[in-house]
Amino acid sequence: MKLLCLLLLLFSVRANAQNILVSSGNLFEGEPYLAVDPQNSNHLVAAWMGFQLNQKIVIKSVVSTDGGSSWSAPIWQAHQQAGNSSADVSLGFDLNGNLYMAYIDYDNVNFSNGAVICRKSTDGGLSWGAAVVARSISSCPNKLCIDRPWIAVDPLTGGVVITSTNANQPGLVQAPFHPYMAISANQGASFSLQELDSAPYLAGNAITQPMPSPAFANDGFFMAAYPSYDPAQSILPRIVEVNKSVVSSFYNYQIAFQGIGFGTQNDTLKSGPHLSLDPANSNRANYAFISEVYGDPDIAYIEKSNGVWSAPARLNQDTQGNGVIQDLIWSDYDTDGDLAVCWRDRRNGLPGTYQSPSQIFCRIQSNQTWGTEFLISPLVAHDSILLENGNDFLNVQFSNNQLYTIWGDVRQGTLKIFLNHFDQLSNSSNTNPIPTFDPVFPNPSKGIFHIAQEMIGLPFVLYAMDGHILKKGTLLNDLDLSQYGVGTYFLKVEQYTFPLIKN
Repeated sequence: MKLLCLLLLLFSVRANAQNILVSSGNLFEGEPYLAVDPQNSNHLVAAWMGFQLNQKIVIKSVVSTDGGSSWSAPIWQAHQQAGNSSADVSLGFDLNGNLYMAYIDYDNVNFSNGAVICRKSTDGGLSWGAAVVARSISSCPNKLCIDRPWIAVDPLTGGVVITSTNANQPGLVQAPFHPYMAISANQGASFSLQELDSAPYLAGNAITQPMPSPAFANDGFFMAAYPSYDPAQSILPRIVEVNKSVVSSFYNYQIAFQGIGFGTQNDTLKSGPHLSLDPANSNRANYAFISEVYGDPDIAYIEKSNGVWSAPARLNQDTQGNGVIQDLIWSDYDTDGDLAVCWRDRRNGLPGTYQSPSQIFCRIQSNQTWGTEFLISPLVAHDSILLENGNDFLNVQFSNNQLYTIWGDVRQGTLKIFLNHFDQLSNSSNTNPIPTFDPVFPNPSKGIFHIAQEMIGLPFVLYAMDGHILKKGTLLNDLDLSQYGVGTYFLKVEQYTFPLIKN
């Protein structure tokens, strides 16, 4: 009986560990973002912060044309000035297949320079156009208004909105604090600037980072939400919705939530909220956030339907008030109106502490009814790197019943990017499990890849990027790719598929 229980446990762990390794760096790969081509839900582009020798942190990106099963070699974006670093990348497609990227490029030590950068790709992320400054720190003296530049793309026109907030630098940033917006009406070629809040809906002086979250519906309707606390406006904190129709010349403001219960006092948590807008119904939206009103940090949400926002509700289904911490939240509506929310969860780790093994959980709302939450990752040990900047969000994209979730964890010893592909119709993950050992090393390599002892003697097939079979046979101690050119190859061994990077 003990052996049977152990086998069932191992099967459960492997079933929940169906993730694909997206990044290949050996030092630091964090804060991933994902975009799905609206013309082809198997065409994915992922981007993240990654270490590059002599370049500090740069923005890297990769492309998949098979629903995330395999990825191109990463490309990275050069800095605007020597010595700069980059952070907070976000991506968005328009309905014509143009792809836009936004990120910060800045002096992360002295803040002597810095800007939100926008780049456009017309070939699905295989290459990127010139850097366009969407917003510079010089546009907002004493505000450092370039943090968290989330991008939203108008599907109809390719218009681009990039929201941002004040950086968390108390000695350099002065109140009042604002949510900011950079707007492009010419597909990212140039930007106009404005503050998103307006009296009597100002963000105020108390919330030092009133981070906005933006979204577009398919009809061009724009919506954003941001936190606000100004006693002259309201004695209670508020979440403010701001919206604009495609034909309107002005913005409308509405109180989405007013009261206590938004956010957390635990500053180690990755607690950024997220707004999702139903692409087919601009009167329907969801705003997910961290709340402690249920006894510990939980995932909560408010939902807009027919113009009215609901009261907050708790989303995670573990026992209320059990001391477990949830954070790192993201959500997205499918093209058919279903909603998915995913987050990082520690219920199977250590209660009451951030420094706990964690898993990624998700939950889907279909036909206005929430299904049972489900796991999409194994239990991964905590690492001190998770306390640092650079693991501040995961990302969810829901398209044609395919739920893609991307995040960073340390299961392979350093922070790397993993992806899960969940098919809503079959209620299953379509990706291959990642074993706990390093299957091949070094990776990248100049040609010789050493094979882990656990895999020696197994049959293999080596594929090129286009799916062409290059060689097959039985694995020995080494796999020699010296005769092939620089690029990404794929090694299939039983049910596993591994990217091999030759440099």
